[in-house]
Amino acid sequence: MIATFKARSGWSKRILVSLLLTAAALLLSDTNALYRWDLFLYDWNRTAWSRAPAEDIVIVAIDEQSLREIGRWPWSRRIHAQLIRQLSAAEARVIGLDIVFAEPETSDPGADAELASALAANGHVVLPLLNEQHRIGDELRETLPIPPLRTAAAGIGHVDVELDLDGIARSVFLKAGLGSSCWSTLALAMLELGDPTAGRVLPGERAPHTDPPSPGAWRRDYRILIPFVGPPGSFPHFSYRDVLHGDYPPAIFRGKFVLVGATASGMADALPTPLSAYSRLMPGVEYNANVLDALRQGLTIQPLPGQWTLLLSGVLVFFPMLLQSACPARWTLPVAVLSLLLTLISSFVLLYATQLWFPPAAALLVQGLSCPLWSWQRLLLLIRSLFEQEERTQVTLHSIGDAVITTDAKGAVQYLNPVAESLLGAAPGALRGQELGSMFQVVREHERYSAVNLVALCLEAGALVRLPEPSILRNLAGQEYAIRASAAPIHDRQMRVVGVVIAFSNITETRRLTEQMIYQANHDALTRLPNLGLLRDRLRHAIARARRTGQSLALLFVDLDQFKKINEGLGHSAGDALLRAVAERLLVCGRKDDTIVRVGSDEFICMLEDLRQEDRVVDFAHKLLTMLETPFQIGNNECVVTASIGICLFPKDGGDVETLLRNADTAMYRAKESGRNNIQFYAHDMHARSLERLTMEQGLRHALARQELEIYYQPQLDLRQGRIIGVEALLRWQHPQRGLISPLDFVPLAEETGLIESIGEWVLRTACKQAKAWQQSILPTLRMAVNLSPRQFLRPGMVSMVAQILRETDLEPRYLDLEITESLLMKDVQGSIMTMHALKAIGVRLSIDDFGTGYSSLNYLKQFPIDQLKIDKSFVHDLVVGKDDAAITLAIIAMAHSMSLTVIAEGVESEAQGAFLRANHCDEIQGYHLSRPLPADEIPALLRLP
Repeated sequence: MIATFKARSGWSKRILVSLLLTAAALLLSDTNALYRWDLFLYDWNRTAWSRAPAEDIVIVAIDEQSLREIGRWPWSRRIHAQLIRQLSAAEARVIGLDIVFAEPETSDPGADAELASALAANGHVVLPLLNEQHRIGDELRETLPIPPLRTAAAGIGHVDVELDLDGIARSVFLKAGLGSSCWSTLALAMLELGDPTAGRVLPGERAPHTDPPSPGAWRRDYRILIPFVGPPGSFPHFSYRDVLHGDYPPAIFRGKFVLVGATASGMADALPTPLSAYSRLMPGVEYNANVLDALRQGLTIQPLPGQWTLLLSGVLVFFPMLLQSACPARWTLPVAVLSLLLTLISSFVLLYATQLWFPPAAALLVQGLSCPLWSWQRLLLLIRSLFEQEERTQVTLHSIGDAVITTDAKGAVQYLNPVAESLLGAAPGALRGQELGSMFQVVREHERYSAVNLVALCLEAGALVRLPEPSILRNLAGQEYAIRASAAPIHDRQMRVVGVVIAFSNITETRRLTEQMIYQANHDALTRLPNLGLLRDRLRHAIARARRTGQSLALLFVDLDQFKKINEGLGHSAGDALLRAVAERLLVCGRKDDTIVRVGSDEFICMLEDLRQEDRVVDFAHKLLTMLETPFQIGNNECVVTASIGICLFPKDGGDVETLLRNADTAMYRAKESGRNNIQFYAHDMHARSLERLTMEQGLRHALARQELEIYYQPQLDLRQGRIIGVEALLRWQHPQRGLISPLDFVPLAEETGLIESIGEWVLRTACKQAKAWQQSILPTLRMAVNLSPRQFLRPGMVSMVAQILRETDLEPRYLDLEITESLLMKDVQGSIMTMHALKAIGVRLSIDDFGTGYSSLNYLKQFPIDQLKIDKSFVHDLVVGKDDAAITLAIIAMAHSMSLTVIAEGVESEAQGAFLRANHCDEIQGYHLSRPLPADEIPALLRLP
């Protein structure tokens, strides 16, 4: 009886203790006392799990590149309208524009209407809605887009995000609104617009209803936890600037959900997330993309309903407790471990299998404490472990690089780590128990006497508070630091604010580096002069001042003459030293208010303001030229440079930045054309000539495609046989307005712009094809001569191109004669010899054109694998009456024959010239005496002549 009573009494105690532990677990779970641990476990789960984002979600980012190229924020709404039109043309499915348009644009009244027109034309754009409190104590307000944009938009979505108790964003309310939750969140509004069936049944935790609802309260409903895809940057990002200019694949946005928002640091509404907390904030636009992705894939996570949470916690605690009490002591620890694993696995299985989050911290805590309750020895170990954990926390806070301070609800310091003590300039332990507001003074950079009490701000707001960057900390020792600071309230179980945690870091060095980068972005690294970007800004302001004062200003475009020779002769280091020396002399010439910049390799611009007479500009320009006359001592070398200076005046020569820069550049080029080392003022006819050249260049770019180019052929006569043995292909341009244009007018332009490569290839292919046709129908041994331009001859792959054309046209290589000028060959003798040998390996003939007019060396000439010399027409013109020309011609014929080369004379215009050449054994001739260059359809008649 006694044994049975004791056994029953033991079981009763075990059951009672198990029930008490279960009740403790249920109480902890119901009061959410362990929310931080639950959130930690949830974050750990989400961080360890990754997945691929939906393929139809794309982000257009307002990033640093866009801010640099488009300009400072805010941008004109015309730019946003242009972006909408770009996305409309790309057939984007729905566009979420995460940009607030709460106020009309006053600087450009028409911008709002243009944006509204773009929104209405697209018909699938969602704009954001904010809940704002303008001042502390004021009522909340719904901040909607301005009426024209609200009317034009296809939908409105709120962007309200409530941070969890630890200041991290994990969830979103699908519905929210002032007085009633009538607005969908931005992502849901986009999904409803792209898929009308999406919002019929909403997931999420419902909010308790109050009767009647308060009209001034912000209502939230349908709370869901967000299964983030990954850390920031997981979604496809495209720079706003690239999309605006069309620099993206054509189909990248077709049928996609496109979110547009800020990602640039300093302007983005970034949030801490479970993926990285405060170390790497997630931009608001990417946060919305994660919400849209979760809704799109049906992966939203919901908290397990309260009653089910309590039931599951009770089951997971009671039965393992009972089992531990009944097991031998050696089984206590394994059973406790198994119960912990079972709780964790249950939470994880519910999360991944059913998208339900069961907070296990209460059950885990009680299960963890149960083992020491049944074993006092393990209890002592647990206590020791807790002390170690606290010590670890202290060591961690002492070792991190950021300053951390905690206060109570009145602002008195409870804890601060050594970094905080150092930055505040206080002795260790001196600040504990004191109110921080009296000594921790953070002031804004441009309001240095307006102190900010960060603790008071946080307690007043009851939410996370961040100071604008950079803020300045003035510590007790009078030292100043640039800092990044934030403060977050600490809540108890009843959600009452019981203190504040302040985190701030010293960014003084970062700020210094930023200022250095800004300086480098606006100055030339070599000369330390301002660069073109800074000049544009200063010129814009100078134009505005000149308009107000009625005065003038001048731009002097200074280009050093023949600077390339110094780089090639002395090396780039000497060239850099010379540029620095020139910059120093330019600075000496100018006044303090003058702006002198470097805009190119050897180009400088001087801007002179407050001009009353043009004489000062001329004097300044002459002073520059005179200053440059003094030789520069660069190392052991004495360098003399001159400059070409182009001058334009405001407002005479232009009324805006780009026009003035362009006209000054035009005047400088005219100074170079006039012989260099001189000064030229801009004149309007300069622009006309430049425009004429540009027009010819544009027409030449399309001439080949429009079949405006033609080939004329000039026969070549064999003097011994007295018959035509070949023709030379000569290019002509039949312009639709200007008629037939001589190659002397457009070939140099084609050579300069690189168009000669495609044109030359077309000439070669057409000529070879024509030669083959004439061989088959008229003259089987007809030879075709084609000129190679310098750029075409030096082009990589030229030899393979010639071989390919010969194969395509089926023309035997021995009937193709490629003519090369001797001046071209002397530019790169060894390279020319290699190329010529490669052409000879194919089997084509090679001729040196315009022989005698260049500067060929006879030593090099004998190395060239050529077949023929072509006497220039300048020697043939006065051949009969001029003794010198006759002597040169005879010498060329004799030299060529001694080298086993044939000779052809061009420009033969009379019978007397032909007779002289025949008598002196010239092999071949061509010229007007025989025939002018003729179109292809007139050549067969000549070829048939005996």
